[in-house]
Amino acid sequence: MFNGIEIIENANLKEFCTFHIGGRGSVLFPKDIFELKRVIRECERLNLRYFILGNGSNLLFPDYDLDMILISLKYFNQIKMMSKGVVYAEAGVPLFTLNIFLKNHCLGGFEWSFGIPASVGGMVFMNAGAFSHSAMENVVKVKILKNGKVQIVKREDIDFSYRKSNIDGIILGVFLKFFEKDIDVIAKQQQFFLEERKKSQPFDKFSAGSIFKRENDFIPAKAIDLCGLKGLQIGGAEISKKHAGFIINNGDAKQIDVLALIKYIEIKLQRKMVLEIIVIS
Repeated sequence: MFNGIEIIENANLKEFCTFHIGGRGSVLFPKDIFELKRVIRECERLNLRYFILGNGSNLLFPDYDLDMILISLKYFNQIKMMSKGVVYAEAGVPLFTLNIFLKNHCLGGFEWSFGIPASVGGMVFMNAGAFSHSAMENVVKVKILKNGKVQIVKREDIDFSYRKSNIDGIILGVFLKFFEKDIDVIAKQQQFFLEERKKSQPFDKFSAGSIFKRENDFIPAKAIDLCGLKGLQIGGAEISKKHAGFIINNGDAKQIDVLALIKYIEIKLQRKMVLEIIVIS
């Protein structure tokens, strides 16, 4: 049914997420918008569940074989200079690649994202952020695929909130605005933010970033730390000793281990937590 389109059947899903957790599944790699449209049409015609896969930096896959088609946008990886200070980046561009491009073109205003293991599409859809910045600051407009048609959605028509957007459709690419800046200053600031991440986050461990969203004045990591839960382990999953907002995979963690830790945290805090990660089932 997907003749001519690159596919990995029975793929090890651990290789498609930064948590390094998961069973097996089918991953498709459309090379352009025409192949992507075809894949979506076939999935809908055959009533197959599908999920658009970026860099997998906030995903928790199940331990069993996944009854869902994963559609990777890794070939949607072009970056183009548009008008002055505006860059068009396709959804599959890694943030690291975009940051290097911006540095080489002396464009600043995105250094805060250096070191986030996400793709452009995922970053904008989830309104990723750090150090009091978020993706919404840079967005001009978004190109999406919706109901089989390519559409452009302007920034003013998108409702961004904390780690969330209301973008309705598959993000194909994003027009982002930046400003002129000295290349050496950009390089220093990128390195600064990277080092800050390494100091405060378990950078050398498999994880999906922050597990829980902040809610008003409630800071999950602080509350978890105050309960003395750092280092708590269930199976191969552990609440990071370095940052209580992270659950890390010590090498053999399963989805069930992570979910058990989340449930334990909720019981201890006597609070239903809002997840920042996406749990696939």
